[in-house]
Amino acid sequence: MSKPVAFEFLKEIFLRNGNLRIKDEVKVAKFGSQKHKKGYEVRLVAKDEQELEQIRIAISALDLYVAKSYPKGKQLVQPIYGKEITKKFEEIKSSEASNNKLS
Repeated sequence: MSKPVAFEFLKEIFLRNGNLRIKDEVKVAKFGSQKHKKGYEVRLVAKDEQELEQIRIAISALDLYVAKSYPKGKQLVQPIYGKEITKKFEEIKSSEASNNKLS
């Protein structure tokens, strides 16, 4: 899978029902990094095991670390950790929100 195709696939999954977690620098400054360990994370939710495998392949094609997936309720979640990739998905989310407001 090429990098552009992999990124478009992950973007599609993210826009369907993905989530972001962005590090709260204020809490880190207040409590310290050892007490507030929440970092940068993109959560992609797969429909089934087959889609989860495709997500993992796409992440690997982008030369990113493929973290351990986990079940959440009846869904399968594949996290992607890192500041740079989280910022890219944050831009996608904000541009998508502004496109929806124009519609």
